[in-house]
Amino acid sequence: MKKKWKIVLFCFIGASVLLVVLGALYVNNVGYNNVKHMYRLESTGKSVIRIDSDMPSRERYLTKKDGDPQELLKSRMEREGWVYSQQEGSGYFFKKDGRQEIVTTQQWNHFYIIYSLNAGIANLED
Repeated sequence: MKKKWKIVLFCFIGASVLLVVLGALYVNNVGYNNVKHMYRLESTGKSVIRIDSDMPSRERYLTKKDGDPQELLKSRMEREGWVYSQQEGSGYFFKKDGRQEIVTTQQWNHFYIIYSLNAGIANLED
């Protein structure tokens, strides 16, 4: 009986260590800050959240790929008074008061989309 108990205990410890290692590899691959952003998006119930940007002149927003992220972008920009003009590749062109703004989209981590636009143009967050 003791031998079976040791085998079960060894398997449990081995599986636990494996799960911790796999979790650490995932976080290392995706990046800790990115995992925080994904968690915040999932836990808040919002459809779009603002995330950190490497450039202070740009703002970035994260959304899930569920549904239609392009239509979500268009509706959020229209809410801010911008009129959709056209799309070229990953760039979406909007016009407002004689100005033009380009919002770029980037698929990230298979399940998410990042919107990038000039700072102060629009607030896409819920």
